[in-house]
Amino acid sequence: MVVASGMRLWIFSDGKAGDENQCLSVAERLGGSIEIRRVAPKAPWVWMMPHGPIPPGDRPSNPASPLHGPFPDVAIASGRRTVAYLRKLKQVSPTTLTVFLKDPRSASLNADLVWVPFHDKRRDAKTIVTLTGPTRLTSARLREARIKAPQTLLHLPTPRIALILGGDTAKEKFGEKASRRLAHYLAHDLPPDMSVMVTPSRRTPTHLTTAVRKALQNRPHWIWDETGDNPYFSMLGLADAIITTADSHSMLSDVLATQAPVYIFEPDAYPKKLKRTIHQLLQHPFVQLLPAPLETGTRPAIDSTELIADEIRALLNPT
Repeated sequence: MVVASGMRLWIFSDGKAGDENQCLSVAERLGGSIEIRRVAPKAPWVWMMPHGPIPPGDRPSNPASPLHGPFPDVAIASGRRTVAYLRKLKQVSPTTLTVFLKDPRSASLNADLVWVPFHDKRRDAKTIVTLTGPTRLTSARLREARIKAPQTLLHLPTPRIALILGGDTAKEKFGEKASRRLAHYLAHDLPPDMSVMVTPSRRTPTHLTTAVRKALQNRPHWIWDETGDNPYFSMLGLADAIITTADSHSMLSDVLATQAPVYIFEPDAYPKKLKRTIHQLLQHPFVQLLPAPLETGTRPAIDSTELIADEIRALLNPT
């Protein structure tokens, strides 16, 4: 079927920002009217997810249900709690194209398309696999972010380096030894003419931020203090090169969607599955591990979001 620019899209989300942003990134590439349908199943239904049914109160006939129609042309979901809702939507609206981002860990989902990152094991005819994940970063958004960048960033001398800090993960801690290694690189190996823009994340431990601040005290720099809006996109748009920690696939996906050289700092421990992805990413030009000598320049952006959107377009308009 051919869907006009007025297509209707639903996003199923349990409110987790990372999952929701990935869904939004794909939906925004497709265009059309986007509606976020939040799900919040209670016990005992949530205990059975992703394998169990939706709660009885969330049946599509209930006007308050996230499944209440009219049904969309495309529905995109991510997160364990959304699996049952996407499955139910496909049952009651077979013409809706259903997409799930990341492994649903359920054989009964019956989605039209599933996306997983390279480091996940799922492989079948309905699954698309890419090295990086969906990101809301586009060349247009980066241009806009540069124009709207805070004056504190614009006043930093060029070349500017964006330092994107992750931190602790579910199973690994970003240890103080790793913080000292990164701080030593910044203080002693980073070329002296470079200024640095730093953004921590919610996972960044205090010892890492403290070590970075001390290492940068003798060069022009700016560190987001976690008040007000995070100028994350502006930093990426202004960056002549980017340093990112290796502990987040979403962070890697964002920085690789730019055209700046990317340098990856490996903490002492981080998810092994990400090591497999990083090994593949290092085959790309201007993607290196620290402490490689830092250079500026440009490289081809890695845009997995558009690849996923193209797969959806092909399913909507089969030839």
